[in-house]
Amino acid sequence: MKESAHKTLVLAVSIIFSIMLFSGCEEEAKISDTKPDTQPDTQPDAKRSRLIAIENAQLKAQIEKLKDLHTREMQRQKELNDKERQRQQQQLDGCLQAKAAMEEMSEKGVENYMRDILGPIADENTKLQEEIKSLKEQIEKLKAEIEEAKK
Repeated sequence: MKESAHKTLVLAVSIIFSIMLFSGCEEEAKISDTKPDTQPDTQPDAKRSRLIAIENAQLKAQIEKLKDLHTREMQRQKELNDKERQRQQQQLDGCLQAKAAMEEMSEKGVENYMRDILGPIADENTKLQEEIKSLKEQIEKLKAEIEEAKK
């Protein structure tokens, strides 16, 4: 029975000690919640700092995403501008070729006009002038003959 009393005593002391230990921790927690700390901002500052750091990291990630988006958009716009510029350059080249062809056709047209239309007209004009000259000479001869015949 001595052993049983000894075991009971040890068990009782252990239980009492455990209860005191737990109650002391709870009381200390209550006291720390109610009493003003000498450093009241340590916990909130640490939490605030962590929150600010997290927010900063998120904002930096957003900035990087926006920069990437901006870079991609600028690249897309540059490609669109290059395509449009190439299209307009092709149109300009086509117009310049058409203009050169029109100028060449115009030059050839003028040359052809001069050769085909004005050339024969000029030749005919020359012939007519020579004919007029010969007719005038004939008229002068006939006038001269009529004058002689009247005498």
